[in-house]
Amino acid sequence: MAGSLSDERTLLRNLMDMVPDYIYVKDTESRFVVANRALADLMGLKNPDELLGKKDSDYFPKELAAAYFADEQTILKSGQSVLNQEERSVDAQGNPKWTSTSKVALRNKQGEIIGIIGIGRDITRSKQAEVALRSERKLLRTLIDNMPDRIYVKDAKSRWVVANHALAELVGAKDPEELLGKTDFDYFPKELATDFFSDEQAVIQSGEALVNHEEKRVDAEGNAKWTSTSKVPWRDESGHVIGIMGIGRDITRRMAAEEESKRAKEAAETASRAKSEFLANMSHEIRTPMNGIIGMTELALDTELTGEQRDYLSMVKVSAESLLTVINDILDFSKIEAGKMDLDCTDFNLRESLEETLRTFGVRADEKGLELACDIRANVPEVIVGDSKRLRQVVVNLLGNAIKFTEHGEVVLQVEVQQVKERSVELHFIVRDTGLGIPKDKQDVIFGAFAQADTSSSRKYGGTGLGLTISSRLVAMMGGRIWLESEAGIGSTFHFTGTFELARAAQHPRVSSKAASLAGIPVVIVDDNPTNRRILEETLIGWGMKATSVSSGWAALAELRRAAETGNAPTLVLLDAQMPHLDGFSTAAKIKSDPEAPTPTIIMLTSGGQRGDAERCRKLGISAYLTKPVRQAELRDAIVGVLGLTHRADDTPKLVTRHSLREARKHLQILLADDNAINRELTVRILSKRGHTVTAVENGKLAVEAVEAQNFDVVLMDVQMPEMDGFEATAMIRQNEQASGRHLPIIAMTAHAMKGDRESCLAAGMDGYISKPIRAQELLEVTESFAGTSGPTRGVDYQVDSVLDRKTALERVDGDAALLADLAKLFCDGSPRMLSNIQDAITRKNADELRRAAHFLKGSVSTFAAQAAIDAALKLERIARSGELMGAGDAYASLAAEIRRLRAALQDLMSAQNTTTGAVPLKSERE
Repeated sequence: MAGSLSDERTLLRNLMDMVPDYIYVKDTESRFVVANRALADLMGLKNPDELLGKKDSDYFPKELAAAYFADEQTILKSGQSVLNQEERSVDAQGNPKWTSTSKVALRNKQGEIIGIIGIGRDITRSKQAEVALRSERKLLRTLIDNMPDRIYVKDAKSRWVVANHALAELVGAKDPEELLGKTDFDYFPKELATDFFSDEQAVIQSGEALVNHEEKRVDAEGNAKWTSTSKVPWRDESGHVIGIMGIGRDITRRMAAEEESKRAKEAAETASRAKSEFLANMSHEIRTPMNGIIGMTELALDTELTGEQRDYLSMVKVSAESLLTVINDILDFSKIEAGKMDLDCTDFNLRESLEETLRTFGVRADEKGLELACDIRANVPEVIVGDSKRLRQVVVNLLGNAIKFTEHGEVVLQVEVQQVKERSVELHFIVRDTGLGIPKDKQDVIFGAFAQADTSSSRKYGGTGLGLTISSRLVAMMGGRIWLESEAGIGSTFHFTGTFELARAAQHPRVSSKAASLAGIPVVIVDDNPTNRRILEETLIGWGMKATSVSSGWAALAELRRAAETGNAPTLVLLDAQMPHLDGFSTAAKIKSDPEAPTPTIIMLTSGGQRGDAERCRKLGISAYLTKPVRQAELRDAIVGVLGLTHRADDTPKLVTRHSLREARKHLQILLADDNAINRELTVRILSKRGHTVTAVENGKLAVEAVEAQNFDVVLMDVQMPEMDGFEATAMIRQNEQASGRHLPIIAMTAHAMKGDRESCLAAGMDGYISKPIRAQELLEVTESFAGTSGPTRGVDYQVDSVLDRKTALERVDGDAALLADLAKLFCDGSPRMLSNIQDAITRKNADELRRAAHFLKGSVSTFAAQAAIDAALKLERIARSGELMGAGDAYASLAAEIRRLRAALQDLMSAQNTTTGAVPLKSERE
């Protein structure tokens, strides 16, 4: 028994020593009779037994020990306990200590109080944390109350449990405490309070924050007040949402500023539109009479005139063109300065565009006795994506300056590849002349506005001084740079670069079956200009011909004799007309009369023809007579023509000229709609001289009636006409075509030259765009190109052959052309409904239906490898996926234009298939 009691005491002792709390027993005199290890450690003792018989006064400051003693004596007398009493003390280092103490009376078996039992716990850390928390709460409250934003916390029933002074001030309360337990319904109009309540309940139920929500209300004076509010879920420790925390900011001033800014922007845009409309109208009003002046002058110069009359008319033409150049420069410079100049990028044939550009300078170069050459390296891509009009503008400016400031020698345009990337190419353009040159100290100045290297040159040569400035801006927009190398008295070389996308469907120079037979044919090139010789040699070798070049007529005769001796007599001679010592005609005469030399076919190349040249060519037996710079396609056609000629009964060869090559083309039935009598007369004369039949009407209404009554190959539609303008007329024609499935090419003719004019024409259903004043060559080429009588040319915005990749489309149907034609008919029949579905979805702002309709149409056009239409449909599909339909209208207009072009190309495809198989044309084609 004794052993058991001893064991219990030992166990009890061990338990007491293991407890971190201070445990002790005191007698009636407050002397320690029991103490544990924790209390001994507190007192700085090694053993708890050292405390026995001691008092608090032996260890604590006098005042603190007296307080402990008084508490204990009260317990001893009253028998009442002291529970969880917080007592503050200081440790040996003077740091505050906090203890939570509980003391109860110790009684014997008889119930008499014989002492006290105490337990104490160190709560210093929790007390410090509590103090810090109170401090943080006070700081937070101070911040909340001094914030200008309205800060609050609400419970699950949207009752305020926290509010700051800003919120109290808003609702008219003197103190934030007045708001506690109340709701928005106590202070705001019912409708507004209901909105607040709905927002808060949505946050509580969904657990998702409402951020920067703009709320509008009206104050007591009727003034609009705006608040930006954020409300986030208030969660308990378990993560359950028990309310919301909110912050609101007065944004009335900001909204007022934005509204003011919006009004100012609208006013600026209105002013800008007014300015643009003024410029457009001014452009129209100036260009319309200029069109008549220049065009009629050109027609007059083609008639029989006296020398004096010709001089007068030539001066009129030069003056009118100079005035037009000034007008164009000022308009372009204004657009660039206003940031309104954009590039309009489409597929175009670079070689044909540049060759045609050089042709326009042929007469000017010949008048000054200059050689004009175009050197496009063989590795330059044939078809690229870019703004052909703006590229041509830069080239025209540089070539015009080169010819203007060059009195003798040559002007050469060279194009080479600078760098090739995956889907783009950087091209290097070089315009080199042998003219006046530019001094070093003036070379940086000439690219500035209204600047020229020599101010006196403006008197001698004319010009606004804006050309190079505009060119440098355009080159920068093409992702390139422009610079100059020059030396006074020797010549100048202007360089510029530009980056262009490669056309999606690789296009190569069009080589006919006849042109392919040129391989292996020997030819001699005779030209005193080394640049021309090199260019012609590279071109002919590129076609597979065996080319040899010489620099004079005498050298040509020697080469022909040498070739005859070796048995390799050339089949063809390309002969320059203007050469020193022995010119082209004299050389041709000697070749024809030389018994020792073979008699090859001769093509004469001249920088400028003279009256009587054609008759001289016929007498000398020259087979073709072409004007330099000659286009590759034209030269190729001429070579094929002369090498395959059959002679008439009188054995007199037919002379091939640029005009005879053009006249071999189809004559067209053309409808012209223009309200300006002079423009009508000019256009009719230009087209009639080419052999085309033109029906002219004065307005759009008559144009619609004419199309319904008669079949035309192409329509030339003026945009601005009375009674019914070109846009309305085109829309009616396109609407009538929906039943027949036909597509009549319509080319816009406008004196406007502002941003967006081309886009407006295409969006209205037109296929191309010609800007007035009309140039005869451009008018003919664009008109004939759209009617399918010639290949892609400068100024053409759309070529049917580039709309779909026929080779790829055939591969997708395993080469079955009949199946492809059937699919084309199905698409032509169904595409109006597809477009209608898309337009309907846009009207109803249904993004899902729009996405499905655009996706369906994209899949349909993919069959024909129609990349432009695919891209247009994809753009609309992406807009629908984003849910933001703001740009859907413009995207639809572009898509509709591409579908119209695709339908026209598919009609050609079906017609070709019907011709091949002898099938009866489809009804839509007959109509």
